Amino acid sequence: PVMGCSSINCNVVLTEAQGEFKSPCYPQKYPNAQTCKWTLQAPAGFIIQLSFLDFELEEAQDCMYDWVMVNTGNTESKFCGLTASGLTLNSTRNVMEISFVSDFTIQKKGFMVSFQHVAVALRNQKVKIPNVNGQVAEVANSVSIPALSELTICFEVERVGFNQKEWLFTYYDTNNNVALSFGYNQTDMQMVIDSVICPVESIISAANFTSSMKPFCVLWTSSNGRVAVYFNGNYLGKTCSPSSGHNVTAGGVFQLGGVQSFKGNMYNLRLWNRAMTLQELNTMTCDMVGNIIDWDNSQWTISSSLAQTDNTLSCICYPHCTHLTAAAPTSGLLSCWKVNLHPSSPGFLPGLYLNSPDQLPCACWRNHPHSMMLPPPCFTLGIICSGESAVLVFCYI
Repeated sequence: PVMGCSSINCNVVLTEAQGEFKSPCYPQKYPNAQTCKWTLQAPAGFIIQLSFLDFELEEAQDCMYDWVMVNTGNTESKFCGLTASGLTLNSTRNVMEISFVSDFTIQKKGFMVSFQHVAVALRNQKVKIPNVNGQVAEVANSVSIPALSELTICFEVERVGFNQKEWLFTYYDTNNNVALSFGYNQTDMQMVIDSVICPVESIISAANFTSSMKPFCVLWTSSNGRVAVYFNGNYLGKTCSPSSGHNVTAGGVFQLGGVQSFKGNMYNLRLWNRAMTLQELNTMTCDMVGNIIDWDNSQWTISSSLAQTDNTLSCICYPHCTHLTAAAPTSGLLSCWKVNLHPSSPGFLPGLYLNSPDQLPCACWRNHPHSMMLPPPCFTLGIICSGESAVLVFCYI
């Protein structure tokens, strides 16, 4: 090895938005008996994208001698030989760990790695419902929640365990009283409205929440005390007379979970200030925006350890999308404009913005599977299509 390079500290925490690191002495041979660990940390709302620009370690079965281990958040991958060269990996959270170990014989030139932080839409993340342990998953203070005389709350949820009491969400009024909550209270399912307890076990049970991520909607109307649920294409309702004439008060705090929380993950929770009709529920899309609360980064305060990317989620717009809707023009073409982002824009990554307009056939993107999830090279696009709403989509990669 080059004299002195083996003494360089390779157990470090890197918080920069982008950068590079390499094995000790690279591109010369790495030292024997080396142990290194790089911990990459990004702010909440970002993941880390790691690329191996060059990679050569001693090759062996099961990488038993020299190896690199990458912990992406929910998986660990081990590499040796030439296997990682040119590979790109994404973390599932805002932390990624890379470990390097060499034994006492056979040295190679090692590796060089680049990394960058990538903005991730909340639409691409499920959130672990927190219990009372200092972790937070609640609607941001900037969101003004009005008084509600009717409502629809839709969300997706998956179970990972069981508790005796399981609250999926709770809205506390300004006096810290329960103004709205939904969950299982040891004996039956309940919806609490302005401190009025409405048993709903006859229309939904805790057993309906399983280990598969499934959508549910909960509805309430003050004028008749009607409580309803919608799931699996079925609408089931009952009258909770004591809740008639009540309101859910304004200005409180809406959070996932409750005094004792449901043990699982929540996704795509949205709130509307009206009780939807069956027809509306049947035709609802996953990207329909909640007019009071929406599943968007700007509307939630979530502890970074609770949020996790998952490519099986129903409404992914990867890795970050913002939709703005306007009236459609009369042109028969789809105009695909590559948008110039200013370096101060949220999610801006140097070198990835484009600026020349292209004209593409109308059918090019509008039927793409994941609701405007656009593949490279169209990193940033403004889309206008005849006879439909115009949608501006920002995708940061």
